[in-house]
Amino acid sequence: MSRHAAPRRASTPPPSALPADLPAALTAAGPAPADTSAARAAAAQAITGDGGSVAATGRRRLRRALPGLLLAFVIAAVVVLGLLTRTDADTTPLSPGNGTPTGARAVAQVLEDEGVEVVHARTLADAEAARARLGGATLFFSDPNGWLNEEQLSSLNRSFPSRVLAAPSEPQLLVLAPEILPAGPAEDARGTVRAGCTREEARAAGEITGGGQLYSAPVECFNSPAADGGTGASYAAVGGTVVLGNPGILTNGTIEEAGNASLALSTLGAAESLIWYQPTTADLAGATGPPANPLQLLPDWVNTLMLWLLGCALLAMLWRGRRLGPLAVEPLPVLVSAAETAEGRARLYQGSRAVRHAAANLRAATLSRAAARLRLPPSSARAAVVQAVAQKTGRRPEDVHSLLDGPPPSTEKDLARWAQQLLDLEKEINNS
Repeated sequence: MSRHAAPRRASTPPPSALPADLPAALTAAGPAPADTSAARAAAAQAITGDGGSVAATGRRRLRRALPGLLLAFVIAAVVVLGLLTRTDADTTPLSPGNGTPTGARAVAQVLEDEGVEVVHARTLADAEAARARLGGATLFFSDPNGWLNEEQLSSLNRSFPSRVLAAPSEPQLLVLAPEILPAGPAEDARGTVRAGCTREEARAAGEITGGGQLYSAPVECFNSPAADGGTGASYAAVGGTVVLGNPGILTNGTIEEAGNASLALSTLGAAESLIWYQPTTADLAGATGPPANPLQLLPDWVNTLMLWLLGCALLAMLWRGRRLGPLAVEPLPVLVSAAETAEGRARLYQGSRAVRHAAANLRAATLSRAAARLRLPPSSARAAVVQAVAQKTGRRPEDVHSLLDGPPPSTEKDLARWAQQLLDLEKEINNS
């Protein structure tokens, strides 16, 4: 093995003059320091059972944990900011308590200013309780998510003969207003639509914002072309039921446009009280009919998308799978035994006369193995390891301290003898 150590001094004895067992004693030693001052600095460090100083071990573990700590800090900051900025404000679209552009607080406040009592019901039970208390109240019903089943809709139909429906779906119309049929979405959501009928509240409004859903009914107002080529009305009525195909005219953001406010106030303020009912998931618990199939709630394009994704996955498996083959076994060019490597490294220490550094590494290796044998943490302090070794072997603590925490040897002869003492101590630990 070629040597790359520092040049020998003139007084360096030949290898034959050195103790024969020195290379074996230096087996556990690490790479040689660049100079004697670096060796003294390395030997002066407090080496613990894991071969490194307590400070170095702490810094190493801190570096490993730093990404996780940063991630935890970011998550904690987001949670704290969310808690600090969280408000209990109503953000439900068309809610009479929502002050955002999608809410309907403005029209609800104007109705209350005109003497109409507005009750916001969040469940069917609340709506029916308010109906029993108020008597002949108008119901405003908005359920775009379809939370109510047929039985609940039937109960609503019996309880409220006068009602305003906001863009109802076909299943809702079949129960609440079977004479009114859906005609599809409006072709153009921009601009305004004129009344075009003789109904009093529609004529007073003149025109409203276009868009939303269109319907076909005995009484039709604000007709416009539908997206499928037909026509329909944004305002449909039959008996005591009124359908608003574009409930967006009630929102704070558009209530002041065209005749939206006039139509909203005249339609919702026809009675002395108004029950504003928007079903929520709480109504699902009160449903007694069979539960809806979740797959039926998915749009039609989901099945097509799933089939397409499945085909893509199969193609990807075929594409990547055909590239896989058997593992290629390649023999190593040369095998070097661990003993030969350790002996060569020991010769390098011997050539550079790094006695103190070699002693420090031998001691660190002994401390590490002793700590593991005695089931102590790898970062245990020397004093703890010394105390445990003394109790295990029965030696005096002073003798163990001189070996594991005392001054290191200064000559190669003392190093060989001191290394043998460390080996003897390890044997006692293993055998006791």
